[in-house]
Amino acid sequence: MKIPTMILKSSALTLIILSLCMTSCSSDDSRVTEEEAPAYIAETKANLVGEWVLINSTINRENIPTADFEILKETRANFYDNNTYSLVYKSRSESASGSTTSTNTQEGTYSVAGLNQVSFFNSSSEIEYIADQLQITTTSTSSDGVVQLQVDVFVRSDSEELKEKEAEEEEVAEEEQDNSAATNNTYDGTAVIAKLLGEWEISGETDACLMKNTITFAAETFEIIQHKTTFNRTNLLAYNLSVSYPMPSIFSGSVTKGNETVTFDTQADCQFVKKSELEYTVIDEETIVLKKSSKAKILLVDDATLKLVISYSDMNGEAKGIEFIYKKV
Repeated sequence: MKIPTMILKSSALTLIILSLCMTSCSSDDSRVTEEEAPAYIAETKANLVGEWVLINSTINRENIPTADFEILKETRANFYDNNTYSLVYKSRSESASGSTTSTNTQEGTYSVAGLNQVSFFNSSSEIEYIADQLQITTTSTSSDGVVQLQVDVFVRSDSEELKEKEAEEEEVAEEEQDNSAATNNTYDGTAVIAKLLGEWEISGETDACLMKNTITFAAETFEIIQHKTTFNRTNLLAYNLSVSYPMPSIFSGSVTKGNETVTFDTQADCQFVKKSELEYTVIDEETIVLKKSSKAKILLVDDATLKLVISYSDMNGEAKGIEFIYKKV
């Protein structure tokens, strides 16, 4: 049977039209995908590129000891726009000569698989980018054969949790170097010390926690107790405390670092309490300086009044000062 030529031509024409249609649709889909891809890649990279700071570390779900975290918290991760990353791990190790710090550097590449979805390569650890945190999981075996699962959590270095609060400059703390004003002093401060001995309490403040601050003088040292309404992640890191992220709503802990003992308690009226014992020197009839800090000094205004002066640098690096008045109890 002979099929009419017109029908064959018509069928062929239909196939060509369908083929063109499908090609056109496929081309349109491809164009949309190409246009959308840079958008989520750019957004994901904007979230990822930059420096990341380690804020929490657990081994088998237990926070690591403060002595280990003091070193580990210096670990940094950096991600670059050219799809490479660098992870510099700091850790404490024990040897016959004592405690030492070791450094392990991992470098590799990453690719963006979707919005906030990142694949990492050339890493001996499992790296996950989850929302606003970076989670790195490492499995190892201890010297006694126990399998250890270590999970380290990082946040961006410009994270709100790491920003200093304005109240930070109110704290009095020692520095590593001696204060030259104290070490070069020859003044006999016996008479001034006699006036200082005993307890002094802060005056003229309206903040309920600040009003609890006291200074108690002995012959060569004084104890200062400082209170703050709240604390932040920066305070915890300063005292080598590894706390889960985000910050738990209920948390309490106490740590002693050098001559300071700090108590954190989210359920207390004053959540941050720091008790410090500091050495001092009288350099003239009205000036008392700390032996290991040039950022704080005490002025004896009269027999019943002290002025605590604290120097600090603001976020722009400009020198600032803050004063507190204390009265003899």
